[in-house]
Amino acid sequence: MHKILGYLLLCAGLFLIFFAGNGMYKTFVRVSPVPRIVNMRDITVQAPQGTVTVPADGINTLANTALFAVLMLFFASVGARVGHLGIHLLKTERIYDALSQLDLTDKDDLKTLKKL
Repeated sequence: MHKILGYLLLCAGLFLIFFAGNGMYKTFVRVSPVPRIVNMRDITVQAPQGTVTVPADGINTLANTALFAVLMLFFASVGARVGHLGIHLLKTERIYDALSQLDLTDKDDLKTLKKL
């Protein structure tokens, strides 16, 4: 049971990492547009030389790209943790299998068990 769950968690973690990497690649190569999370209006600033208007297109693009990158990094880190849990389950299953195969009446197997 631990093997099946371990492999499922490992595959889910790898899928999340691949999903995040693929999303970031497509966005930064401009294959797909950046999701619109932030939508600001133009900013008007009073300066001693007069009124200055800052267009919001550049600010929106930068903010949306940064938020999307942070979200994809979060997905990648979650995928890494889930994959690590799957690997941990697989390792403990191997240790249980190795311990069950030991013959405790044999002195060499007892020395091996003490080393663990």
